[in-house]
Amino acid sequence: MKKRHLAFQLGLGLAVGVAGILSMTTSSQAQSDVSGNVITTSDIAGGFAPSRGGELIIVYETPQIREDVFDATDFVNERLAQRNLPGVGNDTSPIAGAVQGNLALVLTGTGNVDAGVSQIQNALVNAGANPTLAQNLATSLAGLTAGGSVNAAQFAAVVEAYNALISDSNFEFLREPPEELRAIRSVLAILLNAALASN
Repeated sequence: MKKRHLAFQLGLGLAVGVAGILSMTTSSQAQSDVSGNVITTSDIAGGFAPSRGGELIIVYETPQIREDVFDATDFVNERLAQRNLPGVGNDTSPIAGAVQGNLALVLTGTGNVDAGVSQIQNALVNAGANPTLAQNLATSLAGLTAGGSVNAAQFAAVVEAYNALISDSNFEFLREPPEELRAIRSVLAILLNAALASN
């Protein structure tokens, strides 16, 4: 089968190829969580026609990747609860506690999620992000780490929304990203690094 890559811009503009993390399968194959091609975010957006009459589902490529992502989810939720989310790469300055608290509310689906999503969206827009892309990213985050697990399809959708916002952003926005974007980038980096470590 032909492999395709899921790209994630870890460094606010630097793409890192991520292969072998997620795959597409029909609902009749979904029991194993292992099957099919590695997908790209454009494959998700464009959609695939179901083969053999089954509904297409995005799953983790292997059970080990799934387990490692779920372990990383617990780490993310703990760090957010402690307001101790790490920066990514050279970005080591602390992320504002209020931003982490709001992101925790949205990711875990606890409290007033709609208000939290609006707060993230508004912060991104006020910093110069495209309003539609900011809304897409903010809404895609709702419940991502709820219950200590990450749904593979939602994970792919969040990465796609993040990439779209970064690709559309100007230099000033990327040079001085809002705290919300720094926090989102940290969460995605933790989850993707866990998936890559098992690959």
